[in-house]
Amino acid sequence: MYCDNRFGVEALDNALGEARAWLVPVMVNDFYVELTSKKQYTFADVQCWDTARIFILHFARHWAVGSEEWRAVVSALVGTGRMRDPKRGRVKFIRALPDITLTELLAVAEPGASRNPFESISIQVRNWLVVLLLLLCGLRRGEALLLTVDSLKHDLDRQTSEVKYWLDVTTTDDEDRRSSKPGIKTSDSHRQIPISADLASLIEMYVAEHRRDDGQSRFLLTADDGVELSAESVNKLLAQLSDAISPAAMQRFTERTGGKRRISAHDLRHTCATVRYGLFSAADRDRALAFQRMRAFFGWAIESEMPAVYARAAIEDDLLKSWSEVFDKRVGVLRGISG
Repeated sequence: MYCDNRFGVEALDNALGEARAWLVPVMVNDFYVELTSKKQYTFADVQCWDTARIFILHFARHWAVGSEEWRAVVSALVGTGRMRDPKRGRVKFIRALPDITLTELLAVAEPGASRNPFESISIQVRNWLVVLLLLLCGLRRGEALLLTVDSLKHDLDRQTSEVKYWLDVTTTDDEDRRSSKPGIKTSDSHRQIPISADLASLIEMYVAEHRRDDGQSRFLLTADDGVELSAESVNKLLAQLSDAISPAAMQRFTERTGGKRRISAHDLRHTCATVRYGLFSAADRDRALAFQRMRAFFGWAIESEMPAVYARAAIEDDLLKSWSEVFDKRVGVLRGISG
């Protein structure tokens, strides 16, 4: 019924009957987005999706024996998976930051910017690093706060003769004096995240020139007095940056997020995941492989449905059109900044 109304009478039957592999995923994906973007979906919706998915998988697997196009359809359907039972918690239709809001956030957070609400250049550099760790690396707030001065690693790629950099995201035995101690969410969250040379240079510069050190902490992000930066401080700095953003940009953010008035650490992780899915899928041209890379990059379990959630978000988001260059390039503006 949905495909009849959306694509024309018997559109899905015709697409299957004529084995049009390029058209079937369009209809299926559109149907999935329609179901999961509802504010409330029902158990009947879950059953409807399961029935449609199994039905189409039957045909796709039959034709996949001799067709790469149909093998891609099978991969997409398997990767998308089942809808979660609404009694177990509804799958949310996640949104990235609107372009205008992200543009404004980067403009006010950039060290030296006239609208940056923080006076100290060292604090500006630290806050800029916090924003980029959340936005470019997709770290959870607690994961960023667990990084130490030794978390940045590098090695020489013998094939390209280039230096490769990454962050070890894991726990540490260092003493943590924070009352609300950050932690790693699950066993799958322990991981290594590749980063650009520019971001690695920013971290090194921050540690050498701007990081406050009371001599007792090896955690990367510290407060003005040298103690470990707290989760509450991250929330506060993002709130101050949000307040410095233009009313029009924040209004767009509020509309997009259903009433939120402050940007959170998780909003930046959402944005990272939405864009990274677009980049991974474009590079791999294989939905299942893109999902695997997403799970590894963001620290999700191998059976996690989260990649499908962000895939749906990316479908309706124009972030890639204007913000793909944000990733791994924006940090270059910090070169040459000193305290």
